Amino acid sequence: MPSKLQRAIGAVKDQTSIGLAKVSSNTYSNLEVAVLKATTHDDVPIDERYVTEVLHLVSSNKFHAAACARAIGKRIGRTRNWIVALKSLMLVLRIFQDGDPYFPREVLHAMKRGAKILNLSSFRDDSNSSPWDFTSFVRTFALYLDERLECFLTGKLQRRYKHEIKDSWIEHRTMSRARRPNDPVRDMKPAMLLDKISYWQRLLERAIATRPTGPAKANRLVHISLYAIVQESFDLYKDVSDGLTLILDSFFHLQFQNCVSAFQACAKAAKQFKELSNFYSLCKSIGVGRSSEYPSVQTISEELIEALQEFLKDQNSFASHAKPTSRFAVHPPQPSTGNQPEPSNTTTETPDQCTSLEDLINASKQGLALQFRRSRGLFGLAAEFESDVVSQRKVTKRPFWCSFIFE
Repeated sequence: MPSKLQRAIGAVKDQTSIGLAKVSSNTYSNLEVAVLKATTHDDVPIDERYVTEVLHLVSSNKFHAAACARAIGKRIGRTRNWIVALKSLMLVLRIFQDGDPYFPREVLHAMKRGAKILNLSSFRDDSNSSPWDFTSFVRTFALYLDERLECFLTGKLQRRYKHEIKDSWIEHRTMSRARRPNDPVRDMKPAMLLDKISYWQRLLERAIATRPTGPAKANRLVHISLYAIVQESFDLYKDVSDGLTLILDSFFHLQFQNCVSAFQACAKAAKQFKELSNFYSLCKSIGVGRSSEYPSVQTISEELIEALQEFLKDQNSFASHAKPTSRFAVHPPQPSTGNQPEPSNTTTETPDQCTSLEDLINASKQGLALQFRRSRGLFGLAAEFESDVVSQRKVTKRPFWCSFIFE
């Protein structure tokens, strides 16, 4: 905790900066004052009044988005206090969530011009007796926002409003400027899902990396900012889980390269979900949010990973030896030429063709040694998401592997 002298010096700095901003001839002085008031040196949460004022000003004019990015960059670039830096990052996250869609792009432009908004690799706190713990949290928080910015600008992150916007005018402006509506995961094609899942997993990695250490674990301001990240991780976990479920539904009908990408995503999720479970356990132990809010993170079984890997090995080996008549090849039928009938070994009617995980295991000599353990936790999908995923597919009979995942 900062000493009384440090708090007094911080208060003087805040009042001086606010006073200078008020008397300046800057066109956006009101916006700069609101940013300064929202990012004071006090070790207390940001006053919601100033956040709402910033959101209102940013949403009123697209030029205000650029001015806000400059003001926050100026605030972060000049401070060596972790409280000011963290409050600035929390303000950035709130605008990302509920503010004008132009703001993220203006943040990127400001960073290209040298503003240290999310590039805080050189930031170091000098206002605390344990500077590294708070410095580390600020840096990892900034890395998370930087990854989030990339996901949003490339269209990989679905826009979700995390807070109730009491100002209907702000809500109207932000909603009317949205580029495109949210695409539910269940409506995406496998190729699009594979592309987006890789981004979601990287963002989830950044979220896990924000775990606080040392005295930072007991700080209230750290808890509040960490809770905002944890809430977003709930959606990321659900999207990754739902996406992998839908991809595995059509795994044996995908092109080989997409099968490889799907396997890599599953293998990465198997490790990542374990780390996510430990991260949630830490957050619950230090009092971040309510335990009932957290999803039940399950694990992807090694048996499923091994079975998918065995399938890919078989596919690769048969393709390398140029054996199109392989029992395990899942290829679409070739178009016939002229009046000649199609060869029987390429038709989709072939009874030996492998179209499910059960067929693969029964047909493969290597697969005979694989025995699926019928237990919950075969695939890391939260229990509360199970009924939604199944009902959204609107099928009467689930694929073979689903019986092991959901039973």
